[in-house]
Amino acid sequence: MIDEIQYLKDPSNFLKLFHDHYENIKLIVSGSSSFDIKKKFKESLVGRTIDFELYPLDFEEFMMFKNKEYVIKKENISQINNEIITLFEEYNFYGGYPKIVLEDNIENKKLMLYQIIQTYIKKDIRDLGDIRDLYTFNKLVEVLASQSGNLMNIEELSNTLRVEKPTIKEWIFLLEATYIIKIVRPFHKNLRSELVKNPKIFFIDTGLMHLLSLKAFPKIILGNSFETSFFSELIKNNHNINFWRTTNKQEIDFIIRNQKEIFTIETKLNFQQSLNKSFFFFKKRYNSNNFIVSLHGDKDTKEKKYPWEMIKELEDFR
Repeated sequence: MIDEIQYLKDPSNFLKLFHDHYENIKLIVSGSSSFDIKKKFKESLVGRTIDFELYPLDFEEFMMFKNKEYVIKKENISQINNEIITLFEEYNFYGGYPKIVLEDNIENKKLMLYQIIQTYIKKDIRDLGDIRDLYTFNKLVEVLASQSGNLMNIEELSNTLRVEKPTIKEWIFLLEATYIIKIVRPFHKNLRSELVKNPKIFFIDTGLMHLLSLKAFPKIILGNSFETSFFSELIKNNHNINFWRTTNKQEIDFIIRNQKEIFTIETKLNFQQSLNKSFFFFKKRYNSNNFIVSLHGDKDTKEKKYPWEMIKELEDFR
């Protein structure tokens, strides 16, 4: 096993040599910079490698790290729900980086996350992209953290930060390529329409998002933070994710689809606030399976789910 493979001068030939001439040796190679790895691997390794994307822990893995094991079934969900909500709140506040999850002291969690911000986001990524305007780049990262779960407007960011739009696009590409953020495109039947509409921006880790946007951990789960947590669960399950928004501001948080079915998902902290006209309009128009993901409120309809229920239900949906 070789870590930080990107520091080799020519990693492609190195891996090809072992694969082609030493069949009894299997290599596991990793690196903290996916962007740099992609730049270094200039020659094709098709048929010689299997790629794995390693995200921060999902909620199920988080509970394993906390030595909490639950067999979640419909008949026991009410009994264990309050305890799982408490765990989910902790997961939301501090994120899913393994070392952060294993640390019990909140101040130490903050120090560790700030170290990730300083060494990875503000140094490694900066060096990879050869970014010279460090102050503005760092401000962009903070602005994006405050907008997680919202529509992203390149022109607005350009005007706010006084940076040319091509530069903003390049920085955003760099942040997505290094697994800090993820861009989500809108759902449209017309692909051309999908490509020209404003996308949404999501941070992959809520702990980083909170420290960058709030400079502290929150005391309660915030609406956009809850939506970001659920989004990070969806991408870790390899789903094709979109959102839906019309010109008159009808909106659905997440659209998940395969070749046969469409799931629409609304994320709301309180279930009573979640029923809206756009939800039922989309269901009628596209014949979708609609679900509301909520932490609180009476579960008085089959369409209401808790986050951990919904993820379990979508695991086999491709």
